[in-house]
Amino acid sequence: MLSVPEKILLLVLIAATAYFFMVRAKYLISLLKLGQPDNRSDNPNERLSFVLGKVLKQRCVLDNVTSKDYAGIGHMLLFYGFSFFVISYGFHIAEGMYEKLSPALFGTVFNNVFFFLLDVAGLVVIASLIWAAIRRYIIRPERLEPTMEAGIIIIVVFSLMILNYCVEGFRLLAEEEPFANSVFVGKAFAQLFAGMGLQTSAPVLFPLFWWLHLLVVFGFGVYILYSKHLHVLASHPNLYFHSTRPKGTLVPIENMEEAERFGVSHVTHFTWKHLLDLYACTECGWCTANCPAATSGKPLRPKDVIHNLKVHLLDTGKKMVAHGNGDGQGQEEALPQGPSLIGDVVTQDQIWDCTNCMACMEVCPVAIEHVDKLDDMRRHLVLMESDFPAEVQVVFRNMENNSNPWGMGMATRGDWAEDLGVKLMAEDSEVDLLYYVGCAGSFDDRYKKVSRAMVKILQTAGVNFAILGAEEGCCGDSARRIGNEYLFYTMAAQNIETFKAYNVKKILVTCPHGYNTLKKEYPHYGGDFEVIHHSDFIMNLIRQGRLKLKDGFDLRTTFHDSCFLGRYNGIYDAPRQILASVSKTPLLEMDRRGRTSFCCGAGGGRMWMEELRGEKINEVRTAEALSKNPECIATACPFCMTMFEDGLKAKDAAERVKVIDIAEVVASRLAD
Repeated sequence: MLSVPEKILLLVLIAATAYFFMVRAKYLISLLKLGQPDNRSDNPNERLSFVLGKVLKQRCVLDNVTSKDYAGIGHMLLFYGFSFFVISYGFHIAEGMYEKLSPALFGTVFNNVFFFLLDVAGLVVIASLIWAAIRRYIIRPERLEPTMEAGIIIIVVFSLMILNYCVEGFRLLAEEEPFANSVFVGKAFAQLFAGMGLQTSAPVLFPLFWWLHLLVVFGFGVYILYSKHLHVLASHPNLYFHSTRPKGTLVPIENMEEAERFGVSHVTHFTWKHLLDLYACTECGWCTANCPAATSGKPLRPKDVIHNLKVHLLDTGKKMVAHGNGDGQGQEEALPQGPSLIGDVVTQDQIWDCTNCMACMEVCPVAIEHVDKLDDMRRHLVLMESDFPAEVQVVFRNMENNSNPWGMGMATRGDWAEDLGVKLMAEDSEVDLLYYVGCAGSFDDRYKKVSRAMVKILQTAGVNFAILGAEEGCCGDSARRIGNEYLFYTMAAQNIETFKAYNVKKILVTCPHGYNTLKKEYPHYGGDFEVIHHSDFIMNLIRQGRLKLKDGFDLRTTFHDSCFLGRYNGIYDAPRQILASVSKTPLLEMDRRGRTSFCCGAGGGRMWMEELRGEKINEVRTAEALSKNPECIATACPFCMTMFEDGLKAKDAAERVKVIDIAEVVASRLAD
């Protein structure tokens, strides 16, 4: 038990630690207040459940464990082990204020179990730290940087574990303890110290090491707020304030006609949650390791974007505080000339390289919203600066004039179906289903064949459907993803008006981009419809027995998961079940599939832009598919089909490998 002067000293130490902690915390919070409002107080129960699942179950890291990367297991062990130590520090402090606290409150059994588990936790933490050091400084995976700061953290935490065992060892030599046989590591340290002749010094060394241990603990607690390990404290609130809007949707610009500013060109234009993201980043590098732009040699590295934004915020924040603008108002005007957000902190190449595939967000353990930030900067460039890749100008003009990126005449939108006996909504709107064909299905010569296959399936199944023909407009996805929110809005409004005029209730879509847009983006503008992708629809027809299929599709086939179908909407099984229903040949799965599927390179409007930097993403993915020696690459997306066909040509494999949509597979196997 501590003496009265020691108790006073301990209280002073706690107060000083709390003071320096709160000063730094208050400053960091003041920087968050510079960001724009963002209501993240909805669905508290869902938010809390999300945090508990991610943290207590460690799903934040375990979801990323693969046969090639076990780092998540090490992090889990470190988390549980160190968490137990954090609890123990409070216990030890309380016991210093009141001797034999735990036996008095919980009894001897609790004491024995507690200290035994503490010894085990220490070994777990030490083993995890050694493994972390080996990985970071010897194995050195590309996603991890062997920084000095990371080394300091490893050394400090390792020292805490050793100091704890030293405290235990000297305590056992200095005092009679009922838990002596429970602390097997502490007992080993006691024997070591006794062998060194330190038994007589133990009454002095025990309190000395106890205080030293405590000083390191308190110092580390304050240091966290100044280090990259700020995420230890920021990640939990960041997980709580995760986005609860439909996955894969972008935040719309409200009151577009009255808005004075579009997008983000200054760090304070981000929302406070997007700034909190910067604090929460663990710099684990999973985002970069899974980014198609980064892994194909392009400047975009999501981890670096977040890190550079964090450094910029902290630097800019200091200047704002110095200029007396800590209230979040007039920040830009208060600052002297310095680095620009777009250009210096985040380059335009990085902004335009993003495919919106959302692989970075899928693997991020702390719910950072990378794509939103890049798309917000695109909005500024497009709507405020009219600064975008030259080829995009043609795409915008085509969309404005003819409501499709190809620039084909709107009057020809339904020509692909002239000889198929397909009804138009203008002729008969009393149908069960609107088939929204999309721009690719209407104008791309290759994908018109998919549209025709889809019609064959619908007619065979006896589905009462119709198309809009010339009345159908582009869904607007590419415009929005490129940054032209205004053009997207006009297209969405026109389509919604048309759907409502025909009292449309259910819409079938073959393009995942259109599917995601109609299903998740349109409701914000009053377009609430039941939207179904053709993979789910076809599979339902098969289950209902409305399609009789012949097997015999025996081409060696691999399937590519579209980003907008898979990660955005969770549709992974239906396409595979469709292929399995017509083939006895096992599917040749690519190494990166499902939630970790590799992008084809067409998302985020990249379908319409030249790929000038690094290796072409579609060729990287095509090479991965070819490594399985397929005869066929199956898709469920027009953009993916185009990218694979181009990739096969580049790899001189177009003659021996075909690209086919799942609708074409089914249409080819319909029973006579």
